[in-house]
Amino acid sequence: MMGFIAAVVLAAPADEVTSVPVPARAEVVDGAKDMPDAAGSQGHVNKDMSSGTDTERAPPVRVLEDLPVSQTSPAGPKAPAVVPGAVAKDMPQKSDSAARPLRERFEFFPYGWVRTDATWYSAPREGYSNISLAGARLGGGVVVGPVTAFVTIEAAQAKGPQLFDAFIAWAAAPRLRLRAGQFKAPFGLRFNAPDLVDELPRAPLSMLAATPGRQVGLEVAYDFWRWAEVTAAVFSGIGQNREANNTKIAFAGKLQVNPLAFLPRGPQLILVASVFGYHKTNGFTPTVTTGFGFDFFHGLPSTGAARRFTAGGGLFWRFLSARGEFFYTRDSRERDTDGDPFTPGDPLPQLIGAGGYAQIGAVVTGQDKDPATLLPRLASRRVRDSAVELSARFERFRVGARDVVGNGILATSAGINWVLLQHLRVFAAVNWQRLETAVPELPQASSWGVTGGVAGFFLGRAGRGD
Repeated sequence: MMGFIAAVVLAAPADEVTSVPVPARAEVVDGAKDMPDAAGSQGHVNKDMSSGTDTERAPPVRVLEDLPVSQTSPAGPKAPAVVPGAVAKDMPQKSDSAARPLRERFEFFPYGWVRTDATWYSAPREGYSNISLAGARLGGGVVVGPVTAFVTIEAAQAKGPQLFDAFIAWAAAPRLRLRAGQFKAPFGLRFNAPDLVDELPRAPLSMLAATPGRQVGLEVAYDFWRWAEVTAAVFSGIGQNREANNTKIAFAGKLQVNPLAFLPRGPQLILVASVFGYHKTNGFTPTVTTGFGFDFFHGLPSTGAARRFTAGGGLFWRFLSARGEFFYTRDSRERDTDGDPFTPGDPLPQLIGAGGYAQIGAVVTGQDKDPATLLPRLASRRVRDSAVELSARFERFRVGARDVVGNGILATSAGINWVLLQHLRVFAAVNWQRLETAVPELPQASSWGVTGGVAGFFLGRAGRGD
């Protein structure tokens, strides 16, 4: 009887035997012979071909079909063998992003900083001190695949909270980026870095006098394998500076070149050239403010074409940095002759501004400097890994017209910047300035002062130009 049962079992096809387990060692074909024996369903690491990252997940199975006669048992074909980790040749694989829950496809990140500082300056006949909340930027964004949405609000404004950034960026191709909304116009090197992170308490006056601010429009950027990046943008004239400029339309172009990109561990040289042009109707020229917070030159009525040019760059190597930029501004003016702001008036001499700055810095604690954010790279949040940077700046700028008494400034600054805990910055600086023409707040042309403060920040994914 036992012999009869055994003969029946051996003669039956393997796919009809459901109570007999599949042998532990499966036959391997099509390159799977070299798979280690330890590869199995537990702990198998599979390569995600869509994202390029190693992800741990349940391995796909491969059914071995059409085996040669030599690999079949004498009694009939074997049961289909399952090889853990092998990929089915003809089986469609479900993408990892589609398998993830919807909430995991959205990557939210916070953004913001709060800064307070104190300023004291000395003039021949009077002194001045002030403590203020210099900035409170709050916002955040979300990343969904190649699309990033970002928004920020500036809360420390005299007119109340204002919308600063509100845009959507799309990485349409590996080197092509599109952006639409309100954002910083592409202009120069320092202006397109985050507002918070200048090594000194105040940004260069020449840059503030020339930059176009935030605009509403569309931007297209393309980079050439890290060697260069070209950016072009068109704006509607409605943006952060709409009250002063009343702009109809504006265009911007920027070329950034990195000629030493082939030296990943060597010095990095970044060269930048930018142009910004727009047309104003019944607007004003920018009001220039000194490092002590006083108006250096009040804006004048302006109508017609306006141009902004800048050229400069920066050299970054390990803990050392040096950068500088030259700015040139030209604003058309006219005299209203009939009381109608929409009809052309008599042309007046153009208001021209020119100047620039040079700045050097050294991270004395040895950390590398990040050219994108102008911040030292910290290894951790521990205080012992904090960075201390010394920096100095020299700048000169003048603005005026043939029929207007202009003003010029010569200023120097030296300071210390302590970045600790990755999200906290303590700074202090000594400033000296000399004006060609005294302003009401400064009885004489020369003055000096001290500025210091503290700032807490979290740049998140928007570290490259908030």
